[in-house]
Amino acid sequence: MDVVALLVVAAWLAVTVWAWTRAPLRAAAEQFLAIWRLAWGKQVYVDFFGLQAVLALWMLSDGATHGALLRAVVCIAAMPVLGALPAAAYWLLRSV
Repeated sequence: MDVVALLVVAAWLAVTVWAWTRAPLRAAAEQFLAIWRLAWGKQVYVDFFGLQAVLALWMLSDGATHGALLRAVVCIAAMPVLGALPAAAYWLLRSV
């Protein structure tokens, strides 16, 4: 699982840097919002935020069990902006 979490972090960083070079600042926001207008855009949003809700529930449950509730809440708060990165970071830091 640690390898998968590290792969998520690496992929997130690589794609974020690539995307940032293609569409910085306002262009990125406009592209993100434009997804909603596409035929599958609503499904992508529902899927993305649905998966975030499931990850948030897991992190809350795990954090409560292992005394890392504050860490879980911080990672959950960062997920709408950073996507899968906070969940991967939570996994990697959960034993620290």
